[in-house]
Amino acid sequence: MEYHIPKLPENAKCKRCRSRGEIRLPSHNTIWCADCFIHFCERAVAKAMKAFGISNEVEILVAVSGGKDSLALWSILNSLGYRTRGLHVNLGIEGFSDASVNAISDFAGARNLSWAQYSLKEVFGWTIDEIRWRTRRSICSICGAIKRQLLNRLTAKEGHRMLASGHNLDDEAGRLLGNFLRHRTYYMEKQYPYLPSTHPVFATKVKPLYRLESGELRAYCHFASIRPLSASCPLSRGATSHFVKDALQFMEDKMPGTKRDFYFTWLKHRQPPAPFDGEGVSRCSECGEPAFMETCGVCAIRALLNTGRQRASDGEASNE
Repeated sequence: MEYHIPKLPENAKCKRCRSRGEIRLPSHNTIWCADCFIHFCERAVAKAMKAFGISNEVEILVAVSGGKDSLALWSILNSLGYRTRGLHVNLGIEGFSDASVNAISDFAGARNLSWAQYSLKEVFGWTIDEIRWRTRRSICSICGAIKRQLLNRLTAKEGHRMLASGHNLDDEAGRLLGNFLRHRTYYMEKQYPYLPSTHPVFATKVKPLYRLESGELRAYCHFASIRPLSASCPLSRGATSHFVKDALQFMEDKMPGTKRDFYFTWLKHRQPPAPFDGEGVSRCSECGEPAFMETCGVCAIRALLNTGRQRASDGEASNE
């Protein structure tokens, strides 16, 4: 689906170069032309990377889904001179996953960028579609837990030490508000756009888009001629995170800058989490990966799914 930028009046001028303005950003009270808006987005990411202390000598693995955020991030990092490689986990969601792969392939091919694809079915044993039919737990929470751990492992497998994800300002402010509403202080303490490695085999994780809103990234893709996957995950309908972000957007529409003020005020009084010293971390009894309990989260989910499959097989055998 093509994204259309609302047309501005003829006398609208770009703040930076004074040429014809093409996009208005209410939260910044600014108007930009296409080129200066792209520069604005690149500068926001450059500021983030400088705050993280990451020079463009560092090679970065970018988690790509085919959506606007991850492709915009990959594009901007590449434009800033970072050496990048894409990493995609094919979740096996009917129709949606194939479209995701096509969007990544088209983007990377046009820019001569390299990327690696892993199948969730091959590395985990189940697709997301299969998992959804075998558990009553929220599929979004299960999918998120699996992806977080597998991305860590696959980053190490690819020989990288840094993983960048496309979480934007809406994502981070929405997550913070959700944790506030539910008094999840443990998660609030860990929330920061720069997360140092928690174990020698795990990568440092960065979220360079935390200064940019979802709408700004959609506009960036439009001006940069990026064609991301237009559809959202069909299994995410009804996710509570959507309601929280909708509430924030409602306030943003009434009071431009609300999301930025809310999240940046939080960050102002925070320090990046200290690198984990390894205390309390052992090895998973099933896969040997680092774990805080006897088995890691991925193996615990796999065991739950395999138990359900075994019960189904036993039931079929008893009926013969």
